[in-house]
Amino acid sequence: MSSEEPESFMDYWNGVDAALMKHFSIDTSDAGIEPDMLAGAQEEGQTPEQFALWLGEKYGLKTVPGEH
Repeated sequence: MSSEEPESFMDYWNGVDAALMKHFSIDTSDAGIEPDMLAGAQEEGQTPEQFALWLGEKYGLKTVPGEH
């Protein structure tokens, strides 16, 4: 994939799941995140990592020990 191709929605979703799992040991299903919320974050240019950290901060999620 070239750097000019946008990330597919499913790749973005999988990235958010991975970031949530890394930081909070949950995924988008556990968090009850709707696809339109993910699509909006992707359209705004948030990385999956940024979205996961924002969500954790917004809802006061506890991080996995060893993660910041």
